[in-house]
Amino acid sequence: MTPAEQHHQLKTLLQLAYDPVGVSGASDSDPITAGTAPAPSACSFWRRAETASFTADAKSHLNCKVGAHVMGFSLGEQDMQALGALVQTMTGVAYIAPEEVSAIPRLPEHKAWHYTPLRTASSTPELVLLWIDGRQVMLIQEAMGSAHWKSGKGLRTTGRPACGALALAYHHAEAVLSFGCAGMRTFTEIPDHFMLCVVPGELVEGLCNGLAQTTKSNAAVQCVYDKQKALFV
Repeated sequence: MTPAEQHHQLKTLLQLAYDPVGVSGASDSDPITAGTAPAPSACSFWRRAETASFTADAKSHLNCKVGAHVMGFSLGEQDMQALGALVQTMTGVAYIAPEEVSAIPRLPEHKAWHYTPLRTASSTPELVLLWIDGRQVMLIQEAMGSAHWKSGKGLRTTGRPACGALALAYHHAEAVLSFGCAGMRTFTEIPDHFMLCVVPGELVEGLCNGLAQTTKSNAAVQCVYDKQKALFV
């Protein structure tokens, strides 16, 4: 299944409001093409990549020290000091606990990250990002088997920082649902009822196949419930 076909399946079966985005580590030969527009955060690139492909290096990510850190970039002394000051502010207002800081996941270091609409990707990206609502979470969980009462494993969920979901999905090779963070909500301007779902590229085709059956099953069950509801209207 090509990335374009995956895009079509995900967009159609989930009725996505926003196009899926791919994120992959850039090779040393890939040119840096993030453009001249400043980005306030790493997560800002997710929205830009809905409509354009580009490669962003460490410098392009550094306006958000937390995001740059999570994306695996090595920070210079001045940037580390700025990150430390931000973390101190966050712990000072009880946004995070001091003992959490060292546990925040990171992606492996690359010279840059390539962001692209899934529909135009030349190959399956390492990670695929989806903006989904509650109903779409339900369908994804069922399609991936994590809603099965005997699976013993639900869909992994996380919160702040939202970019940490990329690192979790990468390292654990499983789909991750993030409820987001204050930064993500601010910089992406995504409506409040949407959550971020990160799916490893190697799982996307299986997700698409699972959704094909799950959506049919839900439509059949929905007919039963609609008939039952009509008896009480």
